[in-house]
Amino acid sequence: MTEEQALAAAWAFLRDRFGDGPPTIVIGPDAATEHRLAWTVLFDTQEHLDTGDITQAPMVRSVVVFKDGSLVDFVPSALNMAESKAWYDEGVWPERLSHLDDPRTFGTQWTRQPPATGA
Repeated sequence: MTEEQALAAAWAFLRDRFGDGPPTIVIGPDAATEHRLAWTVLFDTQEHLDTGDITQAPMVRSVVVFKDGSLVDFVPSALNMAESKAWYDEGVWPERLSHLDDPRTFGTQWTRQPPATGA
């Protein structure tokens, strides 16, 4: 998956969640970061950028887009930085969260669809 495809997937996900606004979702330049298995995409709201008012900012400001298409969603807030990196780079879901399914697995169980293949 290219950076452009990851940005398009993140944009479609955010448009589905927020609609046409308000809030007005903004994805800035250099918003995407590549990892071995996924892209992370940062976003904000124009209202927050214009006013600096933190109450106008989204609670979560990043989306993870797995390159195999298995998940496009907000980055789980339960993960710390090291756990996030292990998940994006190696696909390792943290042992301390073993009571919660890896969202990629949960999503495929919920929809009863196998995960997409190919990175």
